[in-house]
Amino acid sequence: MSLDHHGGSRPRGLDSVPRSTSFDGRYGRMFRALPPFAPTDAALKKLADSMADAPGPAGDNPDIPSGYTYLGQFVDHDITFDPVSSLDRVNDPDALNTFRTPRFDLDSLYGRGQADSPYLYDQEDPASLLVGRNTGGENEPVDLPRNQQGRALIGDPRNDVHTIVGQLHLAFIRFHNAVVDRLRFGTPPEDLFDEARRIVTWHYQWVVIHDFLARLVGPDMLGEVLVTSKRTGKARAELSFFTWRTRPFVPVEFSAAAYRFGHSMVRETYRINDTLEPLPILTDIRIANRLQHFGGFRTLPKGWTVQWKHLFPLGGDAPQMSRKIDTRLAEPMRKLPPLIDNARRSLGLINMLRGRSLQLPSGQAVATAMGTTVSNADLGLAGETPLWFYLLRESEVIGKGHRLGPTGGRIVAEVLVGLLKGDPSSFLRQEPAWKPELPSAEPGTFTMIDLLRFAGVA
Repeated sequence: MSLDHHGGSRPRGLDSVPRSTSFDGRYGRMFRALPPFAPTDAALKKLADSMADAPGPAGDNPDIPSGYTYLGQFVDHDITFDPVSSLDRVNDPDALNTFRTPRFDLDSLYGRGQADSPYLYDQEDPASLLVGRNTGGENEPVDLPRNQQGRALIGDPRNDVHTIVGQLHLAFIRFHNAVVDRLRFGTPPEDLFDEARRIVTWHYQWVVIHDFLARLVGPDMLGEVLVTSKRTGKARAELSFFTWRTRPFVPVEFSAAAYRFGHSMVRETYRINDTLEPLPILTDIRIANRLQHFGGFRTLPKGWTVQWKHLFPLGGDAPQMSRKIDTRLAEPMRKLPPLIDNARRSLGLINMLRGRSLQLPSGQAVATAMGTTVSNADLGLAGETPLWFYLLRESEVIGKGHRLGPTGGRIVAEVLVGLLKGDPSSFLRQEPAWKPELPSAEPGTFTMIDLLRFAGVA
């Protein structure tokens, strides 16, 4: 299928452009028959206190550049948002909404569309998303669009929580606008936005599965979950554990445990461009000035545009790598700043408290149910273990910290591929033999690096 549509025929796919009817979805369970695991506060604190990071480069993951840590956060914000559940009480996942559609439809980017979210779009060029333009010498001239108090005008406010994810959101805005420019002279004006959105969304879906997920679980496991016919080239999802009756939901085993592997990948400090000194990812911004922290919800300071070569392998110097997927957390994660958590608890402790409040089963119970059991002796564990911690230890021991282990990897792979299968507007449902069409280093595929280059931000 060509990206250039000459004449008056309606481009294929426009009838299935993602349009969320409720703008939300549901949570649920993958393993309903397994009993909840409810360790004591003291036991969870002891585990959390054990998660000190390894010093220096020894803790780096040589297979996953650090930019993928924040692509993972961007993906999470596209499919989940739970502002309701509490750490202090038992929560029933079946009664919880995720205030994002459980689809890779970029509703965090497009909001509710041009009619309901007009502030996201350029009034002078309605098919394009709005790019922020700042005045004055203290701010970057190009930024996320913001109101007069510095708050970003975007589909999900969490994508402005820190500089790196905010700049990644801006890269997706510019990716959409670059696709609009490519289509502008070959597509009827009334179809321009919808066709650009479809192309952007399908290429993003490809990146999520074939670049991001492939790095996390490896080609063998991805090939088991997403099977491609050698004869027809059509792909199909083969799911053994993630099933639903009417429409997909977000399993709490995924959202509250397996997908939180990214917290262990966070570096203590990052360099984001050639001129700015490395800074900690989290700082107590009550005592830091605006040039000492990556905290968001503010206009981008002058000289703070991210040069993505520091986070992705774009040529030249090697990028900063993520930390290993293991049972270690960078120091800012082990003692959160007070504006994030007044008690200054470990993010690991908060994760495990959330898992307990959602009545998650133990890691050993889930592994047994999936047939992926590794003995406690081999994992260096004693007794039952919170699911989140178990999956990190499995990755640490079986995956050497380079990728997810067999239990965590299977959960993440089945949910991400399953959400694509359950979306009637995805490329997997619309054209299962589809291949990316935008320019790329390797024709017929598309990576995050290709996306950044096409967007003009590389």
